[in-house]
Amino acid sequence: MKQTLIIALVLLTLPSLSSAAAIKLLTGDQINAEIIEQTGSYLKVKHNALGELTISLDNIIAIDGKSLSAEIMAISEAEKESKTNGFFSMNILSAWERSFTLGLNGKEGNTQELNFHTALETDYEDNHKRWDFGAYYNFSEKEGDKTRDDLRMNLTRDWLLPDSQWFYFITGQYDQDKFKSWDYRITGIVGAGYEFIETENFSLIGRTGLAAKKNYGSEDDDFEPELMIGLDTDWTISKVQSLIFKTEFFLPFEQADKFRNLSRLDWKFKLDTAMDLSFKLGLENEYETIVDNDEKHNDFRYRAALVWGI
Repeated sequence: MKQTLIIALVLLTLPSLSSAAAIKLLTGDQINAEIIEQTGSYLKVKHNALGELTISLDNIIAIDGKSLSAEIMAISEAEKESKTNGFFSMNILSAWERSFTLGLNGKEGNTQELNFHTALETDYEDNHKRWDFGAYYNFSEKEGDKTRDDLRMNLTRDWLLPDSQWFYFITGQYDQDKFKSWDYRITGIVGAGYEFIETENFSLIGRTGLAAKKNYGSEDDDFEPELMIGLDTDWTISKVQSLIFKTEFFLPFEQADKFRNLSRLDWKFKLDTAMDLSFKLGLENEYETIVDNDEKHNDFRYRAALVWGI
């Protein structure tokens, strides 16, 4: 943390994003380019003739005449080593993208209140596989009474096929909610997916498969097979904005008029590149056609939170 703060303070003295800068290299050459991203280990710039370039701080002597000291270089190496070593330098998920979310959210449906929300999300992708894990917890009290207490964890593994837009996947999900007609629910899904669009800034992925749901602690605890149809969209709007939308429909085989839907929309705005700090607005809706008499079909939630890359 101390190293990260020092890096942030030093980078604040450098030219801000989207500003032209004179960058002097170790080779003695100098380029004039617009800085579009800066971290404790590299600069990403946009040159009129060369386009976008990523330059390691190790190859930079000065920016606009301001020297990069050996102290910054040492901190940069420590920062890179910390990220490589994973969570708290414990070699846990070292190659994964990781983020921690903390903030307030709201809920309009079975109850109406403001809540505490926290989440841990990690993902990894290479040429052969893709992993996605998320854990989300919400808790609130109103006038001394607990009004919300729910936990969701899900893990998805994709098997990517070389030179193909098709892939196979398996998903496991655990839900626990003190204010549902059930105590906890386990869902498993196995199926195939197709990458309709996959570019640097935008992806559109469809999924379909066979799902199995089992409730515990309710009057309806029977094992229930379902058909799942889902859609994932990830759009990098700009260097500082991104939008993620996910929706899943679950259709029971035994009851054609019954279904449930989970949908989520997250908008993220980058506040600080060096600290990897973002602001997030999220919307989430859960719909079930058949519920208990004292519950509503829709459970709509909204939240505002800060997200740290860890």
